[in-house]
Amino acid sequence: MQVVHSVVIDAPAEALYDMVADVTRMGEWSPACVGATWDDGAGPTVGSWFTGHNKIGDHAYDARCEITAAERPSTIAWMQAGKDEGFAEWRYSFAPVDGGTEVTESWSLLRAFPSDRVPEDRVQMMIDNFGNGIRQTLDTLKSTAEA
Repeated sequence: MQVVHSVVIDAPAEALYDMVADVTRMGEWSPACVGATWDDGAGPTVGSWFTGHNKIGDHAYDARCEITAAERPSTIAWMQAGKDEGFAEWRYSFAPVDGGTEVTESWSLLRAFPSDRVPEDRVQMMIDNFGNGIRQTLDTLKSTAEA
């Protein structure tokens, strides 16, 4: 299962990659993520860990994530709970096009969530929320980058 959205932003891929790869800034764009903190000494390199601070409605929670791809300026990705135990990956791709850079954000469910941890009806709610959130994130990223 995958949710994917794209937008063209009038900015170079390197600048947009740097904005998104600095996960501490994610709260500036995302309607669900209010920020993130890197583990000591970590940064946007494969195998690095950070904690995302999230809030959906009244529910606030932290999510430990591992960087799974970091190829400046084309791709940055991470998995909640890490590549060995995680179930879903967030991925941003940056491709130069006429008018700037096409930024594609995706959320991919790589393995089924254990039913004892996430009920099936909650998975569909998550997918719906992520789809709306991805569109909002990309629109706000565009506004910020083009300002």
